[in-house]
Amino acid sequence: MAEEDDIPFPVRFNPLKHHRNYILDILKSASPGEIIGMLDSVCNNYIDIYTGTMTPKSIGNSVISILKSKQALDADDFNHWVATKSGFRQITLEDRSQWIVRKSNEAERYIHLHPARTCTFTIRFKGSTLKTVYLLKISKPEIPSLEKVNNIRKQIGLSPVKKLERSKGILNCYEKFFRIKMNEK
Repeated sequence: MAEEDDIPFPVRFNPLKHHRNYILDILKSASPGEIIGMLDSVCNNYIDIYTGTMTPKSIGNSVISILKSKQALDADDFNHWVATKSGFRQITLEDRSQWIVRKSNEAERYIHLHPARTCTFTIRFKGSTLKTVYLLKISKPEIPSLEKVNNIRKQIGLSPVKKLERSKGILNCYEKFFRIKMNEK
């Protein structure tokens, strides 16, 4: 499994929040307590997650290469480059995935990176839904029940849901994120 520290400087990228394969690797070996502790970095707003095959490190290296080619890798050049387009730019990597780059609040990792929404290799869900399905996955239900979902949501301080629908919300996320095809009961 890649470590967040493997991401090259000056890129700031949170794979626990935005990289499906990185998240899946963590879920394979983490305990529920560890997952709950890691979920602090996942807000409840919408989150875009990259689902392609590039590693966090290769994504960072590709971004650096693109910025070098645009003469926008130096901090001042980068800041000017993104400032000319409302503070962010969208770039496309070699696998056709699209990414948003903007100025980070960190001095050393001044390039903040996350997947562009509704683009190739991007899925988008609410953070609260993702938190729920991460804990569901490590509890290994084939088809999540409403009772199981609400017990998990209670554990992490989220309100219960009234019902589960296959093509919406939690079940949709569970199926798409883990690429599980659920059969009807």
